[in-house]
Order: sequence, then C-alpha cells, then structure tokens
Amino acid sequence: MSVKKLELPEAFEKFREVIEETIQPFINIGTEQRKTSLLESKFEGDPYFPLTMAYPKNAEGQPLKLLAQINFADVPKHVPNFPTEGILQFYIDAQDDVLGMDFDNGQNQQGFRVIFHEHIVEDESQLVQDFAFVDANKDEMYFPVEKEMALSFELGYEPLSANDFRSNVHYAAIFEGIEDNDDVEDEFYETLDSTGHKIGGYPFFTQEDPRAYGEYTDSLILLLQVDSVGDHIMWGDVGVGNFFITEDELERRDFSKVLYNWDCH
Repeated sequence: MSVKKLELPEAFEKFREVIEETIQPFINIGTEQRKTSLLESKFEGDPYFPLTMAYPKNAEGQPLKLLAQINFADVPKHVPNFPTEGILQFYIDAQDDVLGMDFDNGQNQQGFRVIFHEHIVEDESQLVQDFAFVDANKDEMYFPVEKEMALSFELGYEPLSANDFRSNVHYAAIFEGIEDNDDVEDEFYETLDSTGHKIGGYPFFTQEDPRAYGEYTDSLILLLQVDSVGDHIMWGDVGVGNFFITEDELERRDFSKVLYNWDCH
C-alpha cells in the first residue's frame, strides 16, 4: 500500500491530509503453521538459545515460554532504527493467568523478558536443543499461541490508529465532528484500527492505550504486536498483545525497559 492508495470512507475524505501526514512504515507479519529451525523467525516453538546463557525464568524460578522470535536477517530493512541483523526474542510467563503482565508496572520484566542476541552462534552444538523443561506443566499453561508458526515479512504503510493515545490530539477535529454519530464513529475506528501482527507502525487495543498516562508516554515505537488472528492465536477473549520501546532505547539496543501490554474484550 502506498500513501496515494490510502483508502478512506467518503465521510473522512475531507480529513485525508490530517490522516496521511501520520503515515509510517511498518512490517506486516504473516504466519505459516510448521516446525521451524532454531534460527528461524517464529511464534511459539523452540528458541535460539546459547548454552552459555541463563534461560529466563519468572519470580518463582519457572521457565518463561517463547512467544515470538524475530531474526532480523530475514526482515526487510524498512523501519528506522530497528536492527538489521541479530535475533530478538519475547518470552512471557505461561504459568500465570495474566501472562506475566504487571498491571502496576508494564515495564517490570519479572513475568516477561525481551532478549536481543546481537551476535549469532551458527554452531548448533553450542545451542540448547531440548526445551522439554519449558512445557513440563503444559496442561496448566495459559498461552495465546497454540501452534508453532514460521513467520514471513512484508512491507507496509499505515496512518495513526484511532486507538493510539496520540490520536486524541492529532485527530481532535475529526472526533469532534463525528462524536454525535455512532455509526460514523464506529467506521472511523474500523478504518484506522491497525490490527494484525506487525513490527513498527501503530498499535491496536481492545481497551485503552496504556501509554496515555504515567511514565510510558515516550514508549512510542511498536516493537511487536501479536494479534488474535486465525484459529491458533487467542489473547483472552479475542485480545491483542503489544510491546513498546522508546526511540533512544531502540537505537542503543536496550530492551530492559520495554513496555508489555495485552488486553481483550
């Protein structure tokens, strides 16, 4: 999709310039259910993990489970400041019914972990091969991704989503003009919803943007979004999971203060 082909309902055509000036590049993520190698980009499955590293665990010492692995060697060089190589991983607590999210502090990585492997070890004998210890209590797990999936990546462009907290200011005139018409307001949210799996771009929420208040207003970059799409990904009641980072932290490859959020209907 190019800037010129942004499709807008007739009711919002007069706001085209306001909407189009927010357009940003992003990477759309496609999925294919299959077994993956340790180095491949994936949802669920076995991670790339050197034997020399300590595997991430929750506060009770139970292993976290891989939600997503992104090998940037396979990702188009499309979104500013993201790595061009290395493997970025997202782990969450599958033993926890709220999946490792801290409602009081979304940057508290006790229940989740974001790990960046800048230098990749190609020799698989130097990597953990058996991850049976992660799924030892599989019957008691809460986990949004039910099947291992290989990922593919595609370039895209999208405008600021109506869910993003910045829309309250940027789209103020639009909201003011449609607030008395529920049908048009619903159409606006549906047009600018930013759903789907992605890297970069703008987020989708079923509830509210956690960055609208507190200490998260600088976490403007969408590091990863995993949505309830297809038959085997489900966050609660058809929800969505997001990870955010500041531009400075991303440039420095500092993933220690990533903001993790998920919500559902």
